[in-house]
Amino acid sequence: MKTLKKIILSIITVFSILSCAQNPKMNTDEASNLATYSETIDTSWTKKIIKTDAQWKSILTSEQFTITREQGTEQPFTHDFHNLKENGIFICLSCNNPLFSKDTKFDSGTGWPSFFKPYSKKSITVSTDNSAGMSRDEVSCARCDAHLGHVFNDGPQPNGLRYCMDGVALKFIPEQKLEKVVFAQGYFWCTEHIFEAIKGVKEVVSGYSGGNEVNPTYQEVGSGSTGHAEAIQVIYDPSKISYEQLLKVYFNSGDISQVNGQGNDIGKQYRSIIFYNNPEQKKTAENFIKKLDLSGKYSKKIAVELVAHKKFYEAENYHQNYVNTHPEEGYVKGVSIPRYEKAIENFPELLK
Repeated sequence: MKTLKKIILSIITVFSILSCAQNPKMNTDEASNLATYSETIDTSWTKKIIKTDAQWKSILTSEQFTITREQGTEQPFTHDFHNLKENGIFICLSCNNPLFSKDTKFDSGTGWPSFFKPYSKKSITVSTDNSAGMSRDEVSCARCDAHLGHVFNDGPQPNGLRYCMDGVALKFIPEQKLEKVVFAQGYFWCTEHIFEAIKGVKEVVSGYSGGNEVNPTYQEVGSGSTGHAEAIQVIYDPSKISYEQLLKVYFNSGDISQVNGQGNDIGKQYRSIIFYNNPEQKKTAENFIKKLDLSGKYSKKIAVELVAHKKFYEAENYHQNYVNTHPEEGYVKGVSIPRYEKAIENFPELLK
């Protein structure tokens, strides 16, 4: 009988390690992982959060500290998140960094919340974990270095990855009704920085749109050969800011009468475009332009193109949030920041 118990215990231990974890610890306090619904989805952070163990212990429960700071693991099938069906975003328990979307969650059968893709390129970091007598890929929060779990190469398509997470390390924010709109107006570093300052805007992504080239690179778009323009995708909460208010920001953020360019950035890749999603947005933009043309404020005709949105391609990672992460770069200091400071004078009531 004692031998049989030892065999069963050994099987359970091996399963836990191979499925996701290090040594299983304790049951989950579900209440501590429910979001207060006041958190916002923010990927614009630039500084990491660093605290001492004593500081983390003062704000985390003992179980949360064990898992996020001492690389512990919860027992499988003990946390509600492994079976959560509601749409929304999983964020870091420790710092509110967005980690995974419910859209990428799947049932791995392991008893831990599992995902096949992080929320953004600023969600996680992956490092080597040589504990438990094996080499695994540990997943940590990119902002505060909290231990989250491990990633394995046995997940579903399209990438075959399984991010196996501890529910204790996560919080969940139910889905917000967010909308997306794409604008182009010169160099995307500049427009991205401006729109990131607007209330109700959850995220701004730099990229390319308006051409036919599939998955264009920065160099290809910059050559002017793809038909694409440098653009931004603005993700916003329509209950906090309207499409027409976003147009106010857009039309007051640069020279809207300049054809195929913005300042010294010349070429079709820097042309001004509003990519509308539906006839209502097109009509709203047309009326806005008509009012500006009739205002007498501009000596030249408004040069903004109205184009039906088809496809937005996200730019390379190093372009994202560029102004905030490269404040001393020459173009940023000489062009982006002065343009930002001039623009925001026109809509102070819309700033965060």
